[in-house]
Amino acid sequence: MTANALVAVCLVGTVSAYGYVQWRLGQIKHEKLTALTNVNGGRPFTLLIVGSDSRAALNANDPANAQFGSASQTPGQRSDTIILARIAPATRQVELLSLPRDLWVNIPGFGQNRINAAFDSGPNLLIQTIQQDLGIPVNHFVEVNFDSFQAITDAIGGVKFYFPTPAKDAYSLLNVPAPGCVLLTGQQALAFVRARHYQYYENGYWQFEGASDLARIQRQQAFIKKMLKKAQGEYTNPVALNDVIGGITKNLTVDSRFSTNLLIELARDFRSINPSTIATLTLPNYGYTTSGGAQVLGLQQPQAAQTIAAFNSFGNAPAPAAATTTTPSKASSAPTVPPVTVAPASVPVEVANGDGVVGQAAKLANVLAAEGYQASVNAASQGTAYSVSQVRYAPDARTAAQQIAAAVPGGATLVEDPSLTPTAYSVEVITGSSYTTSTGGSPAATSPASATTAPATPATTATTVPGTNPGTYELPGMPPGATPPAC
Repeated sequence: MTANALVAVCLVGTVSAYGYVQWRLGQIKHEKLTALTNVNGGRPFTLLIVGSDSRAALNANDPANAQFGSASQTPGQRSDTIILARIAPATRQVELLSLPRDLWVNIPGFGQNRINAAFDSGPNLLIQTIQQDLGIPVNHFVEVNFDSFQAITDAIGGVKFYFPTPAKDAYSLLNVPAPGCVLLTGQQALAFVRARHYQYYENGYWQFEGASDLARIQRQQAFIKKMLKKAQGEYTNPVALNDVIGGITKNLTVDSRFSTNLLIELARDFRSINPSTIATLTLPNYGYTTSGGAQVLGLQQPQAAQTIAAFNSFGNAPAPAAATTTTPSKASSAPTVPPVTVAPASVPVEVANGDGVVGQAAKLANVLAAEGYQASVNAASQGTAYSVSQVRYAPDARTAAQQIAAAVPGGATLVEDPSLTPTAYSVEVITGSSYTTSTGGSPAATSPASATTAPATPATTATTVPGTNPGTYELPGMPPGATPPAC
């Protein structure tokens, strides 16, 4: 249901020069958000697109909305859909990363819960959760509700999908009684993208599509691409365009820095984008049950961290090649950090002074903070007996400790410390006399023989979704090897 923002960008591009469009887009609701990360103009940025399940803004006069209930029956709001769009204006590229709503995370100030619960306290808390737990900076925000989705889908004339079998979802009220090419409009389009209990009729009985929310993510991503392609055919249809803009202005919310001029600039840049070239990703995960009995999803490592690192760097210009005149004696010998396998923003680090040099802990904390870690300083001195800096880590934080040790100027040794497990800091660093504030050599991190390897993230093939989703998605029920007809 988050296709609206992208469709708007495509449609508005053709007539963005007209003052009417600027006036209508100026009516979009803007919300001031303090948690967003600043980004320089023209640089790649990350847009958080949230499909809200809030009933507060629904049109009570529309009989189709009766299925959702009222705000008193379903109070608050949850992020029904969470998609991060990485947008590179210079290269006209877009990449989409879907976050499963059942992802079990630490919500700042509230503790462990599903990530979609963070939105109940507003966009700022969801943005903070994504930035702190996943290490993904969020630069802009868009919120879409049910009415907006239905209005825009109808404005472009609906989206066709081929259903190889009859299909239904008793919860979202999807109902496709016969196989074939089906034009999904308004209510049925919304039911299709919201379906978490999708059933298809095959071999004489109804079968559930596996993976629930994970399968729904793939359906949503496929719908977005089809919706964009259909929208491109409406460029010259002023009636459809006006209806789309009307749906956007009434029901879309963006952050206060997402100006009308920025929207129009993006529209001009991306109006001719080929939807099939948009990469769609899902954060790798595995299913498990919490101690409280909740069935949730955890991050599958190291695949999740690798996916996040690639997403954050999408659209960035490659680093310039080193000058050929650089001599070995002048070459930089800065610490070499291994490939990121844990998102730095998800690692809380405490730095203490173990060498006695004034301000040393604070300097190292700044170094780690620049790398993206949650670094703070322990004001209590650890004495002056440490000859080599030391990275102490909880048994489940060895990978993070290795990354941090490689970033410590002068090198560091690794020491497993089980006492850190219940503390707020999974990694602690104590500076030693080997620490240097220059870019001098950094020996590789070493580990005592007694150190043990932390248990790996549970591996699973049943619910793990690879970071890169298939380029095409077909609904279940298609015979093996068969090609669905074009709709």
